[in-house]
Amino acid sequence: MGISFYIWTTNLLIINNIYFKGVKMNIKNYKYLAIILTFISFLLSDIKMGYLNVDKVLSELDEVRQVYIELEKEQRKIEVEFQNLQFELDSLFRNYEQQKMLMSEERRKKTESTIQNKQAALERFQIDKVGPQGEIYRIQEQLMAPIYTKMDNAVSTIGASEGYDYIFNVSSGQIVYALPQYDVTDKVIEQLNKMSESENE
Repeated sequence: MGISFYIWTTNLLIINNIYFKGVKMNIKNYKYLAIILTFISFLLSDIKMGYLNVDKVLSELDEVRQVYIELEKEQRKIEVEFQNLQFELDSLFRNYEQQKMLMSEERRKKTESTIQNKQAALERFQIDKVGPQGEIYRIQEQLMAPIYTKMDNAVSTIGASEGYDYIFNVSSGQIVYALPQYDVTDKVIEQLNKMSESENE
């Protein structure tokens, strides 16, 4: 049974001011986790565990490289659009500075309001396009979703065919594969319900 693909997302692409960077694995943590897994495997010889370096896997996938290319294309489009909006705002502000002494109070207030609205629109544009839940983020999620699914299926196939009980992602320390018999979710829910019933008595 593979763990849902959202686990991979913490180890993939990170958007930082529109620029895209691959998350690098902490080698020190990698060594510690490998030692811990080896020690646990030695103590629990009847349990077979494995680990994988998700960052390395992603860095070598052609599909991920294509995602970078597509994201860079979208980034360039957004940058051009942003520059056009910024140029429009700058031009309006320069004209205002040059002419404000000659403007009537009514026209001056109207121009100032227009400038403020365009500034607010520019800020909204940045948030909508490159913010934490912006367009670039949504495009990235859409492009990466099939890769997450493919990776999850690959891990599940290897885990089942080679008899692994657990497979860990060394980049995050999370379990990405586990046999169904180790899932205690329903038992925890049942226990919590019993505890709630006891408290209400």
